Amino acid sequence: MDEIVNFLRKYVNGKTLYTDEITYSLENGRLRGTYSDQISFSNMFFSKTRFTLDKFIVSKEKQIDDKTGEIVKEENSSCLYRYSLAKRQNTEEVTGIMTLAASSLMSGPIQTESNAWAVYDLKIKNNEFSWTEEQMLNRDLVGGDWKFRQVANRAKCRIFLTKEGLIYEFEPEFFDFDMVARERTPSASGRPVFVSKERRI
Repeated sequence: MDEIVNFLRKYVNGKTLYTDEITYSLENGRLRGTYSDQISFSNMFFSKTRFTLDKFIVSKEKQIDDKTGEIVKEENSSCLYRYSLAKRQNTEEVTGIMTLAASSLMSGPIQTESNAWAVYDLKIKNNEFSWTEEQMLNRDLVGGDWKFRQVANRAKCRIFLTKEGLIYEFEPEFFDFDMVARERTPSASGRPVFVSKERRI
């Protein structure tokens, strides 16, 4: 716990990282998307047994239907996520949740309220901090047919130091979610690995 908190305090809290524009495909290649963002970590609070940290993301994303040329999604958004983690006394494992605290999309067609992720498998070694985020239940996603469907995601995350500065990697995995059976199956709507880097002047 102390090693994680010290790493976040020293190298992450107060830093802003940038994701250069990347291109990806969805719906078995039918949709083509571009994405870029700016990620800021701040407002860290900690004690002997718990800590919180905010992650503020300003992003730009666009998705086009390659068959029709129609724009399926085009949005500039800002989202505030809050990590809240604690040391479990029986196992000494650090686990917790990440919640969506606020978003510019909360009044849009895709409702983003009440999204939360379990955070677990925290590890730190040689100035590299890694963890897993797994979405609780489900959220909306618009497909190439312009219809909403329910999905969930799980991501492997790591943040580490290099000679060029801090780097944050986010490797998501998406699942289609059956609302009746409460079951997940691998989704065709995947994403690439997102790499965000510190920019030093």
